[in-house]
Amino acid sequence: MGEFYSKIVENCADIQVELEEVAQNYGLDVQDLWFDLVKVHTLTRSEPRGEFKVLDAEGLKQIENDAFYEDPSLEVIQRYDICIKKRLFRYFMGIEVSPEDHQLYLVSETPFMIVNDEWLFGELCDYVEACMAHQKIILRQMQVQHTFFKKELLRYAAEGSPPERICIKKSRYAPNQGGFFTFTLKESWEQKNKEEAPVSAIYGAGKGDVVLEYTKPVLGMAGRDLKGRIRKVEKLENVPFELEFSQEAFEKKEEPTKIVYLSKLPQYVAFLNNTLKSFTKNQYMEMKSTNMPMFLGGVENGLVLNISSKNDIDNAIETNLRIEAKEIYIKGNVGKNVKLVAQKVIIEGQLHAESSVEANEILVTNNKGLCKGKRVQCKYLDRGVVFAESCEVEASSGSQIYAKDIKLKQVKSNNTFYFSSQCNLESIDGSENKFCFSAFATPENREILEQTKQAMGIYKEKAQRVMTQYQKLNIFVQKNQPTIDKIRNADIATRKTLIEQEAIKRIYYDFMDCLKRVKILHMYISRIQDLNRQFLERLINIESSMKQVRVHTNGPWTAFNTIVYTRTYTKGSKSLTTERGETADYMLDEKSGEVHKVSRYQHITNF
Repeated sequence: MGEFYSKIVENCADIQVELEEVAQNYGLDVQDLWFDLVKVHTLTRSEPRGEFKVLDAEGLKQIENDAFYEDPSLEVIQRYDICIKKRLFRYFMGIEVSPEDHQLYLVSETPFMIVNDEWLFGELCDYVEACMAHQKIILRQMQVQHTFFKKELLRYAAEGSPPERICIKKSRYAPNQGGFFTFTLKESWEQKNKEEAPVSAIYGAGKGDVVLEYTKPVLGMAGRDLKGRIRKVEKLENVPFELEFSQEAFEKKEEPTKIVYLSKLPQYVAFLNNTLKSFTKNQYMEMKSTNMPMFLGGVENGLVLNISSKNDIDNAIETNLRIEAKEIYIKGNVGKNVKLVAQKVIIEGQLHAESSVEANEILVTNNKGLCKGKRVQCKYLDRGVVFAESCEVEASSGSQIYAKDIKLKQVKSNNTFYFSSQCNLESIDGSENKFCFSAFATPENREILEQTKQAMGIYKEKAQRVMTQYQKLNIFVQKNQPTIDKIRNADIATRKTLIEQEAIKRIYYDFMDCLKRVKILHMYISRIQDLNRQFLERLINIESSMKQVRVHTNGPWTAFNTIVYTRTYTKGSKSLTTERGETADYMLDEKSGEVHKVSRYQHITNF
């Protein structure tokens, strides 16, 4: 079995069949083969048993005309001349055809990376055209499609957040669309949280919120699908639907294309078996996952929940529950693996170490878990974690706080505090605490940091995939370079003789094609490098913008506490260690960019 180089196949009816035959003949995996589309032949016939005829230039102009093309008496097929080759290169996108063959989508891997280059756009158009031929989609009006395709790429490149799929072609034919319900509360929650909602869940809604939509049936249109087949549509029967709902809880609005159901009051809603169910109870005693659904949504304008325990020993909320509401008030402890989300949360009890709270305003008696909010207050912070704009704690031990401003009454040992403006302490009773000046302590900057690091990680993986392809191409280039050098160094007569040899011709063709793919990979690598530079610049700008940061204590320092300016993306400074009994503040010097010890008297004089 010989070495496989590219192979021309003419008048091909099924490209996949040809790929499989070559793979079998050369002992290759069919996934390791692809093809270039060399020429497309369009054939038509007007009689059912007539002969298909290849269209000439004039006939091809006619087939571009929609009125001519949609004639039901006309049958259209295409045949292809292709050059099968080893797949040394994979574009980072493909196509997807709808089940009814009436819509064509461009699908890209994450991240959808676009390089704004006219030559590359042309290559992508050729690749999409080849994919369409592979799927037996009729190739017509391609210039219009390519122009639209390029505009869409440029638009999404400018927006910076392209969708996973872009519709680039639709057929005249459109199938009937039956009526269907959309539980908008559930759909909105899943889109916002980027996860599938639990099966046993009810969803919060405020007064006037849309909770459910019924999209009315839509009559399709007869015509050709994307594969050139004439498709008919059956008569659409208007089948009435049934929906049970309380008119006291929900309002029905009729619109031309849909029926909308709105909430008349703050409530939780479930949609099950064509029934809208309303839940308005807001007082609960000992919530348990065994007899309670998940309470999702309703954070903006939903219900206010009050949850309490029977006594001081039992939990107000047991394990494995997610509760979301406008406001949540809890009297009692919160158990393991509980997530609370609201605008305001007050817990008169203990938050478990493996539970969390997200809200604008949070008040917790004893926080052992995770709190994220704008303003967080804890009586006791015991090995817990806080992310906030401002945080106030009466006593903290073994905990972590990330905030713009931190206010602490009593600091014990083994805490770490990250702040970007000020950290005020009344007294320090312990040691081995760490006070970190950090631009990324605030929720806003920390979110930017996490998103940027995630993006950098994704593009790093993308770069690795690009380099893997580049290495494969480089091996091919090195392997065939002697043959190419032989052709280039030969005189004109010898070169002509060599090129006429089929094996040499195919090596030369594959080599030049390989160089073109290398050029594309260089463009992707350059784009990734540009993006990484932008990511770093964003983080450097944030880290360089921090000013007038200080840590102040009303009492004397204890020994072995560390003061440090935490910098990752700009030049850092050394850390300082406190001494027992000293009375001083630590401040960021804007000019030198380092942290200095400042005596209390000097500090007061300066300010």
